[in-house]
Formats: sequence, structure tokens, C-alpha cells
Amino acid sequence: MMIVWQERARYFVSVHNLLKGEFAMKPTRSPIRSAGLLGTLSGTLLLAACSGSAPGESEAASGTKDLRILLSHTNAKYAMQYKDDNDRYTKELSRLSGFNLHYDFLGHGQDFIQQLTLRFASNDLGDLVRTDTITSSIHPGALEQGVFQELGPLLDKYGPDIKKKIPQAAWDSPRVSKDGKIYGIPVLNPVPAYRVVYIRQDWLDKLNMQQPKTVDDYLKFFEAVKANDMNGNGDPNDEYGFYVRENLDYSDLFFKEFGAHPKEWLYRDGKLQPGLIQPEIKESLRFWKMLYDKGYVNPNMFTNKSSDWRAGIKQGKGGMWLHDVPNYNVDWQPSLFVNEKNVKISMLEAPDGPKGKGITAENDQINYVWVIPSSNKHPETAIQYLNWAWSSEEADRFFAYGIEGVNYTVDNGKVNFDAASKDNTENDPTEFFRITANPRKIGSLDPLVLDVDPNADLLRQGLEAAKRSIYKNEALYMPSLEAMNTNPQLGAGAGTLFLDMFAKVVTGKADIDKAFDDFVKEWKARGGEAAIQEATSWYKATHPSK
Repeated sequence: MMIVWQERARYFVSVHNLLKGEFAMKPTRSPIRSAGLLGTLSGTLLLAACSGSAPGESEAASGTKDLRILLSHTNAKYAMQYKDDNDRYTKELSRLSGFNLHYDFLGHGQDFIQQLTLRFASNDLGDLVRTDTITSSIHPGALEQGVFQELGPLLDKYGPDIKKKIPQAAWDSPRVSKDGKIYGIPVLNPVPAYRVVYIRQDWLDKLNMQQPKTVDDYLKFFEAVKANDMNGNGDPNDEYGFYVRENLDYSDLFFKEFGAHPKEWLYRDGKLQPGLIQPEIKESLRFWKMLYDKGYVNPNMFTNKSSDWRAGIKQGKGGMWLHDVPNYNVDWQPSLFVNEKNVKISMLEAPDGPKGKGITAENDQINYVWVIPSSNKHPETAIQYLNWAWSSEEADRFFAYGIEGVNYTVDNGKVNFDAASKDNTENDPTEFFRITANPRKIGSLDPLVLDVDPNADLLRQGLEAAKRSIYKNEALYMPSLEAMNTNPQLGAGAGTLFLDMFAKVVTGKADIDKAFDDFVKEWKARGGEAAIQEATSWYKATHPSK
């Protein structure tokens, strides 16, 4: 009883602080309403703690065919404007599956995290809940306190197709299993990797150059772009071979080619260590400084925000960039380029470098995870619905094409799907039924979807290039490190010691060797040494032969 109360108290304090921060950022909210919400939440937690009931307790499902699903709206326009379960896609999916589906869409990103944190605090979870991992910081201690059902026996009885169709690599992930027991059901990415090198094929053709395959080939292309007015606007100095985005987002190339990537972990000298402190990073720094000094990358690379980055490429400022294959239809179709004629795009794999290649680390292919709260009195209903989704041809068609007679028609067995029709474009319903409401995987690149995509050949080539750009991941399955969680400056993203050092070196404000050596010392002193110890302990426990 005391342990449960202490955990609840800590949890309430964290939510209380979260709410305080949210209200402080939004002073237009009524202080009376704020206090009321906090008071209600406090009372809920006090009652739950005093009764000794398990976290996540809620009213049981109203019937064995009713299923309340709590998830993100994934920034899909359709889901963001969702009104109620009389929605035609929900009704059709309920009809096809035989389950009464009730969706509760929260926000996305940080908004989703905040809202889901409140749901866990107030025990308002429904029957099936989306989270990132069974040990997520969104719901600290929930697994240990029995908030989630153990799913192994339920899957064996009610979900044989789920077990069969999800690869073992996903079941082995600590995101879904612990101590040999399954507590989550993965929602998969349809392919092991998305990210590729996008390149202006029309520029290559204009320069009479072959598609680059090595780092040296890319340098030749960059030099040719610099020497010619590729976009034809009369200014030969506003194009860059490699168009880079702030914080190296979608721009982290030319690292693994020299032996170490900032976001990977490598087992060396008896320790699992991050790639960003390995000596090979110095070679990458020298290469990037050369790119910057020669004008092969855009000089605003450290401030080039996402929207400006996209706009710049479409204005003909970039000859090459990194992005994901599915984004081609949304971001990079030739018709989207401004004042540019005869645009042609190719997708390439990572270049061969002196010490390797790679864009994407080997991964468990999990996008997010379903959990079933222990408060769900009919957990078999959720399993049966997911098993239908993984095994039914009707499910395959719905999650690819939507509603027959609305989104598509069938003539003599052939599917006719007009992506430009009003029913397929207004509020972007395809993203809703392929991604947001799809409980098994992100369906934008499913084989059935590609079958009706006019750009299918290019997309398939891109997926093959992405697969050839995967590099071995020695930290596969490593759980989130406490030392990294409490010291976010140790990572490789925005606001980190690494990016600060990288920017100073590339712009010539610091000597490469001294700046890197000083960075490594500071990184270790500010929690990095503890992170290495933590990672190494995990690695040796899971790799006993090492």
C-alpha cells in the first residue's frame, strides 16, 4: 500500500508540474479552470491511492464487441477534425471487422505525450492504448505496477496471425517484452528503412554525369553544381550540391562513410561507446569543414528550418538532400518545384566511403506499441480485433484503399483508385485509413498501395536503396539509458554538446583536434562516462560471449 501511494504521489507531482508549466505558457486560460482541473486530478489520484486499486483502472468495456481505442491523431487532417464514431470510415471498419470501434484521438508529438500522461494519471485509458514502449517515460512505473496485461497467453489463444506475421525481431524488442513476457503488440514500419539520398537527376543529365556511388563521386558532382548555373536563374552562386537542414536533421550523411555515426553505439575496448566520441569523427569533421569552405553546402545550414529547407530545394537551391521515400508524393514531385522545368528526381543509396557506408541503423522495425490496460475486462476483444486486422483480406483492402464505392471501385477484379478525387483528397482521408486508424503498420507503402501509385517504380527503387543503406547496430534493443535521459545534452540532436562542437569546427571558429578532444572530455564529465557504464552493463548482460 505504501509503495503504491509513494509511486502515485511522485506521479501526481510530475503531472502537477507539467500542468503548471502548460498553464504558465498559456496565461489566457482561466485560473479558476486551472485550479479546478488540478483539484479534480488530485482527488482522482488520492482516491485511487487510498483504495489501493491498480493504476489505469477504468470502467470495463460495455460489451465483448465494444472497443475503445486511445491513440494519436498523427497530425492527419482527417483525424484532427474527427467528430464522433458516426464517421463513415469508423462505421465501415466496424462493419467489416464486426467490432464496435470507438476512437479517442489525442494530439501528436509533445501534445500527445502531455495528454496521454494525464490519461494515465486520471485512469482514463480505454481498452487499447498507443504508446512508444512499455517502459515509456510517459507512464513511469506502469509496467511494474501491473497497469498492463501480460499478452502472451492471450496472443496464443486469440491472436495466432499476429504472432505469425510480426517478425521475431519485433517481439524480442524491450519495447514490447520484458523478462520473457509480452506486454505490448508492435505496430510496424512496413519496411526496415525509409531514408535515401534524393538527387536532381535532371542536373546529373545536364552535367552528363553518372549517378554518384562513392564519396569522391559526390565531390565531383558538388563541384560541378558550384561551377554551373544549374537552376538557370542567372545566379551561379545560389545552388549547393548538398542542401542541409538545421541540427543535421535529414542531413547526417558523410559520417558512417568515415567509420562512425554520431547516433550509433559501438562495442570497442570492452565497452559499448557512442559513435560521436570515436576518433573517426575527426575525419568526418574535416570532410564537413571542406564542404562548408568550398560552398558545397548551404551557408545557412545551421539555421535552415524545415519549411525553409523544403522551400529552398523546390526553388532549385539543392542538388542533393536526404529524406524518406514516402515523402516523395507529398514533398518532391516535379510539379511542386517552383519555376523549374523538366525536374526529375532519383533516389540513391548511401555512398561508399573509405570506411563504410550507411544512413539508417539496423532496427526492430517498430513504429509504436499497443498496450492493453489491466482494467480492460475483455482483453480478448482487443486481441481478436488486431488478429482480424492482420489476417483479413477485407482489412488489407480497407487499410490500402478505404471504402469501396467511395474511395475506389473494382472493375473485373481490378482496383481503380483515383488519388486526385475529392473523396481521396478532402481532409486527406487516405492518411487516416492507411496510417492513423491502421492498427498493424504504417500503410503508406503497402504493396497494395504501391500497386495503384503512378510513381510505384521510383518508390520501389527508393525502398531498395534504403534497404542497402542500413548499417549494423550493436545497440539494437538497448533500452533508454537513464544517464542519457537525465543529460539530454549528451545526444546528437538540437542543443547538444556534439552539435555545438560540430558548428564551431565546420565554421572555422575552433580547431578540429582541440575542439573534438575538449568535447570528448566534457561529454564524459557531464554524464557520458555513466552512460557508457550503463550501456556496457546492458551489452555484456545480453551478449554473454563478449
